[in-house]
Amino acid sequence: MNMINIRLLACLLCLLFSTSGSLAIAEEASPETTVTELNTEPSSIVESEAILDNIHNLSVRTAELKAFATEIPAFDRLLFITLIINVEKEVRVEIDRLMAIQQKLNKNSIEYADLSKQLNQLTTAQEETLKNEISILKDLIGKLKTQDSPGSSTDLTVERAKQTLFGLLFDWQNNIEHQKLLDMDVTASLDRLRRIVQFIAIAQTGKIQISLDTIKELDAMMANADAEDQNLITKQLTNLEWTKSTAAKNLELMMEIMQQLHMDTTKFGQVLVVATGEILHANVETKVVISLFKKLLNKSMLWLQDNLPLMIFRVLSFILIILVFRIIAAVFRGVVNKATARAKFDLSQLLKDFLGSMAHRLVMIIGFMIALSQLGIEIAPLLAGMGIMGFVVGFALQDSLSNFASGLMILFYRPFDIGNFVNVAGGISGEVKQMNLVSTTILTIDNQRLIIPNSKIWGDIITNVTAERVRRIDFVFGIGYGDSMNEAERVLQDIVDKHELILKKPETVIKIHTLGESSVDFIVRPWVKTQDYWEVYWDITRQVKERFDAEGISIPFPQRDVHVIQEGQSS
Repeated sequence: MNMINIRLLACLLCLLFSTSGSLAIAEEASPETTVTELNTEPSSIVESEAILDNIHNLSVRTAELKAFATEIPAFDRLLFITLIINVEKEVRVEIDRLMAIQQKLNKNSIEYADLSKQLNQLTTAQEETLKNEISILKDLIGKLKTQDSPGSSTDLTVERAKQTLFGLLFDWQNNIEHQKLLDMDVTASLDRLRRIVQFIAIAQTGKIQISLDTIKELDAMMANADAEDQNLITKQLTNLEWTKSTAAKNLELMMEIMQQLHMDTTKFGQVLVVATGEILHANVETKVVISLFKKLLNKSMLWLQDNLPLMIFRVLSFILIILVFRIIAAVFRGVVNKATARAKFDLSQLLKDFLGSMAHRLVMIIGFMIALSQLGIEIAPLLAGMGIMGFVVGFALQDSLSNFASGLMILFYRPFDIGNFVNVAGGISGEVKQMNLVSTTILTIDNQRLIIPNSKIWGDIITNVTAERVRRIDFVFGIGYGDSMNEAERVLQDIVDKHELILKKPETVIKIHTLGESSVDFIVRPWVKTQDYWEVYWDITRQVKERFDAEGISIPFPQRDVHVIQEGQSS
């Protein structure tokens, strides 16, 4: 084995030196000239002779190297043959240069005839070489696939060998084009190349289809698999995706050769579109896309023919169930509203509305779930998903949930009701117009509509001004120190007694309250209905001023006496 490795190393060194020498010869033959820049036949002849010598040297070296290939193991032999193929590609590059020179020569000249004859021999030899290399690579790929312990490295090696084989097919097709230019018979070569390319394309198509079917089955198994099985399925899916994508790339290469050989690629193009998901593909013709759309349309029409009646029935069932449950929800809401209205408990209007609304929504949710089941939708996974979504939404909407909780507290503890006049949230006063579980709407005295979050209301002092049916009005009236207190008390009592909106019970309190700096102050505290508060307040205030004026009772105001003392008077 060591002897083989030494010989392999020696051959590789010979390969490097021979290639370098061949390239040097090619450069000396045309130091500052390209093939397209040849203008005279003598220079073309000189260059062609140099190229032919280079081809001869390369052919001799590759023949020597091929003798050692049979003594090397399959894995190393693949690498060795790949190196030989790369050297032979240099031969094919030189043939391309000769073809370019031949096309520039006069077709009636002796040089043209001689070069054409040599090219005929070279292209024929290259065809046999390509066939031989393709056959060797196929055998090596088969041996690598049947190894006892295949692994990822072997798979990659096999895939590289396939790519090398596909490159040889491209070279074969290019060689056939050269033979066409030389007026050679290429019928047999074309037929054989077409069969090989079509066979590879069919094989790659089968790989893609098997991968797609297996991926679909594994995806279905993934839903019911446990954690350990899911890991195994995930690995299998990864391998299948790699196989599918590799086969798609190989199929694309074969389609490129097939298009150059004027072969039909419609079916393969459809498979390539399905595998890659790319409609506007470089090697996919327009008719392929149109054919694929027609195929999908036909499948859709067949599916509709089979399932349309069932779909219509399910949709109609869904609509009918929703309508029926809307009626049931409305009836149920009415029943709840009547039950809360007749309840012995003193329920607030807010709580009554809330219970009615919740009853309606609960019935509609049940109906919606039943209707979804008629459409073939599984409810259990939907409920599980709603639970997870509720947790996520609740975490994201913490402030809204705080308002929701405060709304529930307001509903059950009833600090106010719709229509009450309240002072809330640190100084906001107005009438409660509307409330839900998130916010409360208040209309202020100057007709401004305020929407206040429930957390702001529940977290502060709530003053319900109109919660009680009767209220006391607190007046303070002052008279002068020179006025009669009895007369003033009589006038105040007379005004209160004659006012129709002041209640008899509780009795009104009229008392001397304080002796102020400028006045003797009376308190007057009548009781009125809550809705009459401000009307009475304004009426009494006006009447007291009018009666005091009529009775000659003064209403003092703050005043200050200023005494002026001149100089000298103090002594």
